[in-house]
Amino acid sequence: MFPQSRRSRLGLAALLVAAPLVELVEGLLSPLTDGSTADDLQAIAAHRSVFVVSVLAGIVATVLYVPAFLGLARASWERSRVLSAMGGSIAVLSMLGFMGVRMLQAFELETVDQHLSTSQAARLVDGAGTNALGSVITGMFLGGSVLGLLALGIAVWRARLAPVAAAVLLIAFPFVDLLAAGHVGTIASHALLLIGLGWTGLALLRRDHRIVAADTRGHADASGNNSMITAN
Repeated sequence: MFPQSRRSRLGLAALLVAAPLVELVEGLLSPLTDGSTADDLQAIAAHRSVFVVSVLAGIVATVLYVPAFLGLARASWERSRVLSAMGGSIAVLSMLGFMGVRMLQAFELETVDQHLSTSQAARLVDGAGTNALGSVITGMFLGGSVLGLLALGIAVWRARLAPVAAAVLLIAFPFVDLLAAGHVGTIASHALLLIGLGWTGLALLRRDHRIVAADTRGHADASGNNSMITAN
């Protein structure tokens, strides 16, 4: 169901821009190079404060994604109920997994603060991320990102909420993010997500203006008809 109140439509558009924008800021601030775990730990030790600020920004982005994805699913509900419900649910599941990844980043910070040797800390972090529990959390995040955005992108396209190119960017993001190499690739992939979601938010605002204009014309027509009836 497309958001009925103008405030809801504006709020959804703002979320669609804010969530990927804050996550892009995280990527730009982060001292991590997307190299080995040992490289990441050394970068954290050298730039602890910057790492903390970047992860806090990422946590904010992760929280903002939840209402953004649910709002997008709700907006496309009427024309694509199965895909919007599936996409919204799986995308939120992905964000739950992402919060688990944030906890792993907190664990990385603690190993640095405890002055563990880089090799020992790297083994612990890698073990935590790949053991039975860590694998489930990582699977929720990565698998949910791919399937959730795929379903949401198709739902957005079927509901005509945004141009086809915007929906394609949503679908392409998780694949580009997984395949892009290095820190620059991560930033580039998140820039694509910002463009896709931001474009969708802009399309919602334009649709909002059309709805407001239609309502204004409807009120004007109704007032004119009432005036004619009164005159008669």
